[in-house]
Amino acid sequence: MWETCQIASMLDYLKALGLDDKAEALKKQCREEYGLEHSSADMRKIESFMRWMRESGAQFKGLRLKFYGPDYRGVHTNETIEANEIFLKVPYHMIITPKSGKNTEIGKKILATKVKINWDYLVFITIFLMIEMHNPKSKWKPYLDVYPRLANSFPIFYSEYEKSLLEGTPMVDHIASEYRTLSEEYARLVEAIPEFKEFTEEEYIRNKILVVSRIFYVTLEGVGERIMVPLAGISSS
Repeated sequence: MWETCQIASMLDYLKALGLDDKAEALKKQCREEYGLEHSSADMRKIESFMRWMRESGAQFKGLRLKFYGPDYRGVHTNETIEANEIFLKVPYHMIITPKSGKNTEIGKKILATKVKINWDYLVFITIFLMIEMHNPKSKWKPYLDVYPRLANSFPIFYSEYEKSLLEGTPMVDHIASEYRTLSEEYARLVEAIPEFKEFTEEEYIRNKILVVSRIFYVTLEGVGERIMVPLAGISSS
């Protein structure tokens, strides 16, 4: 299968020539390879991300993104990966750690005010990501362009109808308690650091939940650490 940039360019080229039948055939191939039919803009986002990974020093073997729905994707390969074979290498400077968030101005103020937060490593990674999402010139933009913007598959963001299906189970109270805990944490952050209002409560809760689902626990320089890894994290989306 061609690189996504070639697919996007070829779709544009075929349409410009009026070869709609060939364009449709290529779209069908895209659906089979990538899960969804994408516009040229969507394909370019994928290509931009994969190119950014390579140019930033990542090494990977035959990996591609596959979309299962508007905000669901995974990592696939067209090649056989042998047992114990290393198929993805990501340099340290592409890894997001709690330190990434602690080094931001907001992160420093959180540390200085000693505001009460739960699972601080999650909070700092979440803060780093949100700050970069609000920065149109962020060097992380190719990654953020393919990062989920919804968390509807997580119970805390279930619709009222979906929650009604859970009536009679402990999940109803658990969901309410979890949301209340996160809401109260957001309120404490806003009270301690007024500029935190730049982020909405929903935005903060959603991104913290997404971080939980994509985080890795590794040993860095002999110390256990939680990290986010572009491309690798998408495999758990």
